[in-house]
Amino acid sequence: MSSRAAVNNPDGARGPAPAPAEEANLIAAFENLTLSNSPSDPNIESCLAHLKLLFAIQHMKEEAGFADGLFGLWDARAGPVNPILLAKPSEKTGDPEQSVSERQNNKALAALSQIREKRWALFLARALDMREAGSVAYAAFPADANALLVWTEDMLLPLDVLMVWHTHMLNPRAYLEDAMLAGLRHFWATGLPWHLVNKAIDNSTFAYTVSDAGKVRWVAQTATNWDNAACPLIKMIRCPRCNESIRIPWTTCDLPADVQEKDLGILAGQGYGDGALRHPCPACDLVVCGELLSVAKFVSDTKALLSSWNRPMPGTLLEPKTGMPTLVQDRSFPNRLLKSGCNSIRSTITHLITSYSIAEPTMDHVRTRIEAVLQNKTYVREMAGIRGKLPTASRIAVRKMMSRYWGNSSLFVVDLRGAVMRQGIFVEKMCKLDWLHSPSARNTMWRSLTKYGRFFAIMRSDTAQVAVPTLDVDLAWHTHQLSPSRYYAYSYALTGRFTDHDDKIDETKLSVQFAWTSKQYQERYGEVYSECTCWYCESIRASHVSTVGQVLGLSKHDKIAESFYTSGAANLHPPSNSARGGGGGGGGDGWGDGGGGGGGCGGC
Repeated sequence: MSSRAAVNNPDGARGPAPAPAEEANLIAAFENLTLSNSPSDPNIESCLAHLKLLFAIQHMKEEAGFADGLFGLWDARAGPVNPILLAKPSEKTGDPEQSVSERQNNKALAALSQIREKRWALFLARALDMREAGSVAYAAFPADANALLVWTEDMLLPLDVLMVWHTHMLNPRAYLEDAMLAGLRHFWATGLPWHLVNKAIDNSTFAYTVSDAGKVRWVAQTATNWDNAACPLIKMIRCPRCNESIRIPWTTCDLPADVQEKDLGILAGQGYGDGALRHPCPACDLVVCGELLSVAKFVSDTKALLSSWNRPMPGTLLEPKTGMPTLVQDRSFPNRLLKSGCNSIRSTITHLITSYSIAEPTMDHVRTRIEAVLQNKTYVREMAGIRGKLPTASRIAVRKMMSRYWGNSSLFVVDLRGAVMRQGIFVEKMCKLDWLHSPSARNTMWRSLTKYGRFFAIMRSDTAQVAVPTLDVDLAWHTHQLSPSRYYAYSYALTGRFTDHDDKIDETKLSVQFAWTSKQYQERYGEVYSECTCWYCESIRASHVSTVGQVLGLSKHDKIAESFYTSGAANLHPPSNSARGGGGGGGGDGWGDGGGGGGGCGGC
């Protein structure tokens, strides 16, 4: 393929399809990737396999979003869409220069995008529910602390569950904590079985296929359907107060196919997978909502702490600064607090829902009762064995524990639903750039790995600073995190801590730290940190790197970068192709019929 192919791509669509011979070569290359099911440090093959997985996830997302009628959500609700006027919804919907038909069409497209996003949100909520079922099932695997999990083909997970697990691992400290709480050390240590996952994804269509034996095994172990869309539209739970069985619809937004709406605001919904869950128990009238389920989770975890199991509370296992599971007196303080008899804290918490004394229990009620104990010096002296004020580290430990429950009612210590949504921005960017089909794909992966090693060196130089990755660095970083035990060892060896991957950093701080990272990188290595990574630029960059230079880790990049920027060509390359990874915003949602195209550099 000519490196000029990207020139004919002014609208930012995905890079041109490879010619048949080139496509055949790409498929052969994918089939010959040297991959293992054992944990490993990232390499070119695993990064390419990771990209392939991201394409499969994006393909699944588009299939779910565009499945008309899925979960009772029909495209017809948006109103008629004129195919002649297809255009991505814009902020100019009310522009007086637009015709009435154009404004109506843009409004319908915006509504259509909202409906498709809602389908995906429900699909994701159900995937998380299946992940919870799978988590319980996998806890029954042999838990030899010194053994790795031996993956076989029939153990592969449904793709939507694999997507949630993938995102879980990209929150390294949270994933380690969850694995420790569940006793899944072998599962954590092994990580993603790249060989099997790569084999299950078609090299052309990115369809994910597993054996019938695998599907049967999943259903038998989890009591859930393999196919997300085929799972019941009703979620069965037990009332946290009276233990009565409650039937909650996954969504209250479903309507007949022929209904059109002027206002789609009701897509918020009050079902189990909706954003504003509210459903009364038919026996005791307790209103089941997200806040109540968070309290129920806290109560359940407290009971596990008080039982013979003696399982620590979430948020108390890892040292906050280092992320290491070392035994620290202050960090275990929340466990001692809940075990104590101070102010009847044990019975107060465990009976918070069942006592009927509070109509709708919230996490604020939990916090109030804990603070009542902390404000009593006698209680503090009894629990901490000290006189005077409670140490700051102990207070931080309490806040860390509580943070696991604010806005999170899942089995896990992190809100995976929100995390998958945020990760979706990165997935979409990777698919738009489409390095996977680039003629320079392997060279791009090699450069990403080189930059990743340098990125960690920058973090090691000043652990008080937050280093922000570029998209190519983020891909290598993510790939490493999918082998948790190897990433843990690497991070500890270089930085003396288990480096977390925070995708919720404030935008202002993110910009400041990205500038700091760029400055450090350029001063240390004499190269531009953030640069365009479209096919054309990657091909040019690869052609200027000599064979000897690759062996020695040297290149002519500094001269290339200088000529590139002084020539004015840099102005033709949109920032989106050189944008930072790990946080920050994205473009449109890609659900409109005229939008959401794939990648390449619009300026090349």
